[in-house]
Amino acid sequence: MLYRYNGKDNIEMLPSYNYEDLGGLEKDLEDLLANNLADLYSEDGQLMPIFRERNWQSEPDLCALDKDGNLIIFELKRALVPGDTTIQVMRYCQDYGQKSYFELAKLYNTYTGNDDLREAHAEAFGLDNPLQIEEFNRKQKLVVIGSSVDSYLMDAIDYWRHSGIDIDYIPYRFYKIQGETYFEFFAKPYDYHINVADTKGILFDTNKTYGPNDIWDMFKNSKVSAYGSVKTCVKSFNKGDYVLYYHKGYGVVGAGIVKSSKAKENKAKEELYLDVELLTPVVSCEDDLEYVTVAELRELLNKNFFWAKTTKVPYLSVEESKKVIDFLLAKYNI
Repeated sequence: MLYRYNGKDNIEMLPSYNYEDLGGLEKDLEDLLANNLADLYSEDGQLMPIFRERNWQSEPDLCALDKDGNLIIFELKRALVPGDTTIQVMRYCQDYGQKSYFELAKLYNTYTGNDDLREAHAEAFGLDNPLQIEEFNRKQKLVVIGSSVDSYLMDAIDYWRHSGIDIDYIPYRFYKIQGETYFEFFAKPYDYHINVADTKGILFDTNKTYGPNDIWDMFKNSKVSAYGSVKTCVKSFNKGDYVLYYHKGYGVVGAGIVKSSKAKENKAKEELYLDVELLTPVVSCEDDLEYVTVAELRELLNKNFFWAKTTKVPYLSVEESKKVIDFLLAKYNI
């Protein structure tokens, strides 16, 4: 719950809303979760969406994989639900828990157009080698996401969990505060995230897949940029944050400090960017890049990252950022 703090020992509970109250459709709630799964789940709980329900089909709302290839089946409810919801989601578990890797890969292709689930999974989680086919879908977990006031559903899930079923309930809430709408979601077990208001470091993708020369533009003009539909992700930075440039196939190849939180726009390129004080050399070709590999990052920081987005998560503390930068500067002989 969210409370207004009125000073000393006085707090006031704020009213909350479910998605139906806001006029949202269940499909919209699926979009919200699927598109932000990497932000909602922190380090060891990161999940890779592989399939979403299609119209007029009896399918789970969302299926995802964890880094070990286990299948996570989500059922999303925008409002109070009938009592057979847990039976429904367990039926999905029975059906989808028996699917082979090839059946999961076909679902993934339907969802993304990508026909190589093993490689995509390895890339998303930064694995040194893709999982073997038989390692996928060894275990399943059921997650129901619903209104925080649906006590009947919570009790039903508690019953099945105590009966040995791997099922969990995650409540969501919406709040309206001074004309703006806020979303609350508690990713278990601890929902740990670095406070985005604090100085932090972000591993930021150079857009090599879609703009192979964007990195040289960023280095030459001392900036960090994002493009098209994801361009607003540069607003994740505050003044003083560290940007760690991640170049696909290499690793962290450069670093800088963000000079201003005010984003600038290049409409011709559908680009938003922030000015940066570069801490590493201005490089103009891949042959001259030095880099910290994914494996080196994992060893250096003892962290796992989710790579399938522009801003890689989790974010880094100041100390972690400096550790990576010092390691990279040594490679550049600086």
